Amino acid sequence: MSINNLKLQGMIFGAFYGDAYSLGGHWVYDTIEIENACFDLSNCNNPISSYHPTKSKGDFTHYGDQMFWLLQDLVKEDKFSLVDFGQRWHTNMQIYTGYIDGASKHTVKKLSEEKNYFACGSSSSDLSAVSRMFPIILKYNDSLLDMQEAIKLHTILTHMNKDLVLSGAFFCEVSVAVLNGADLEKTILESSKHFGDNILQWTQKAQEALELNPKEAIHKLGASCSVNGAFASTIYILLKYKDNFFEALKENMLAGGESSARGMIIGGILGIVHAKELLSSPCIQQMNQYEEIKDSISHIL
Repeated sequence: MSINNLKLQGMIFGAFYGDAYSLGGHWVYDTIEIENACFDLSNCNNPISSYHPTKSKGDFTHYGDQMFWLLQDLVKEDKFSLVDFGQRWHTNMQIYTGYIDGASKHTVKKLSEEKNYFACGSSSSDLSAVSRMFPIILKYNDSLLDMQEAIKLHTILTHMNKDLVLSGAFFCEVSVAVLNGADLEKTILESSKHFGDNILQWTQKAQEALELNPKEAIHKLGASCSVNGAFASTIYILLKYKDNFFEALKENMLAGGESSARGMIIGGILGIVHAKELLSSPCIQQMNQYEEIKDSISHIL
């Protein structure tokens, strides 16, 4: 296996595992409640939130499910098309038994009214729209321009928000740089200067919070869904735990709130850095769709 293929596999399995691991404490903002759940922190866990009554250990949240649909679509179509993926997304969402968030409800309604796929996204600023992008990086790993365009279109399907489009471009650039051997911390700090004032300020806030423990930092930076907060919290975990994939996901989940959207980005990027360790760990086989993901990756690579 080539080094790049190893890293790409680490990225995809890392992103999916970041979601599955986060499921246990996802959308629980009371960190004491998460502590009292007595999770097995070396494994995935059943969710304690009332938002996921149909989910169990090893499943994905609704974000991971949508990322899985994207991966499946890229295998079937051999390219990203907003219309093709939009149709698959709409069909799946109409029969979906997991949680359907506000942005998804908005987009389903617009598509049901036969609105244009390019104009059906909500105004939501949820970071989750960006978190789902990693299958696109896998597919277009040798074509940065195609990758960036596909990530933008994928984002606006459900989230028509400028900060999210820029955040997607930022995390895309970071991922590609790290795939090509760049240092993660240096890449984050340098890239943050080129995507507008908000991304620069959020990155600086993350840096300033590094002296705090994860619960304090994420409470201060933002534990909720909005990119205004969630971006900085994600950068904080990436910088503070850049050398330890599993510790990063553990501390992210224990800090509460929107841990899944953060966890997918953290898992995807640190999965590149720690691909060899991750792919040799039995933890990823805890995911209930492990075999399907493995098969999809092999079709694309």
